[in-house]
Amino acid sequence: MHYLYDFGDSWDHVIKIEKWFDNTTTEGLPLLLDAAGRCPPEDVGGASGYAEYLDAISDPTHPEHEQMRLWGPEQFDPNVVDRKALEAAVNALSEIWKPRRRTTRSK
Repeated sequence: MHYLYDFGDSWDHVIKIEKWFDNTTTEGLPLLLDAAGRCPPEDVGGASGYAEYLDAISDPTHPEHEQMRLWGPEQFDPNVVDRKALEAAVNALSEIWKPRRRTTRSK
């Protein structure tokens, strides 16, 4: 499925369900299986802006190196994943999306 996040910057995500079992319960879903790469800084300007940002911070001779280094998060490493923070966020969604018991109203 495609998920468009932030219409202004057009972050287009592809979410792939690899396998579903008939006896799978929805209890505890969604579930983080794996993660790669760090989320880009807020308001970086979409995928192209993020690519430009990474070029600038990784090249000390880049004309915008210092400006981008000061603008973005300190010691930004695009390969470092904060798995604990991601798991906490996914677990919070799991709690919100947990199926609720239906109650019947008396007439």
